[in-house]
Amino acid sequence: MYVADHFALTTEQAMALISPVAGGDLVSIGESGLEATFIPMLFDPADGEHGTLIGHLSRVNPQWRSGGEAMFIVNGPQDFVDSDWLSRPDAPSVPTWNYITVHAHGELIAHPDPAWSLEAVRRISAGRQNTSVEELPADAVEKLNRSIIGVELRITKLIGKAKMNQNKSPEIVQQVIDGFEATGNTAAASWMRENALPRALARAELVNDIRQRSGTAS
Repeated sequence: MYVADHFALTTEQAMALISPVAGGDLVSIGESGLEATFIPMLFDPADGEHGTLIGHLSRVNPQWRSGGEAMFIVNGPQDFVDSDWLSRPDAPSVPTWNYITVHAHGELIAHPDPAWSLEAVRRISAGRQNTSVEELPADAVEKLNRSIIGVELRITKLIGKAKMNQNKSPEIVQQVIDGFEATGNTAAASWMRENALPRALARAELVNDIRQRSGTAS
């Protein structure tokens, strides 16, 4: 994934998007080419140099046999950005699409051992609900466990990108925030308010400082 410097997420921001449990696309290469399945995966930052993602696939899904290089893609807030939100009276603009995404690259490993798969289910459930797997009907859990294969992605590289107008002026960023709020996309508006707007303000302050210094020097 190409990421311009001003759109790059920090490692901490990327980790936050996939932790503790996130649904995303697990992409790998099988005998017939690219394969992809949308699944939830648990992020364990303490397992390995870059962390590990743990999940499971249906036993009838051939993707678990792929192994080797794979990628897990998680998307954050995103939406269409109206051209009016990006425009000033003296500078019309064109529409775009704002988005946040994280690509976790790594090695995909399958675990046919039922005990490993059950532990993966326990950990994923614990990350998303208060009810323990042990509190569920044993026959239902056993039936589920027979139908799945545990998988893990040992992360070798974590890349995060947020194209959220942080390279624009604070005025434009605020216009986009207002636009998202008006259309009901509060998640995108909140992320931009907490992250893109401070970046835009810092950038504008830096540019203004450079201009003032240049004017003084001349």
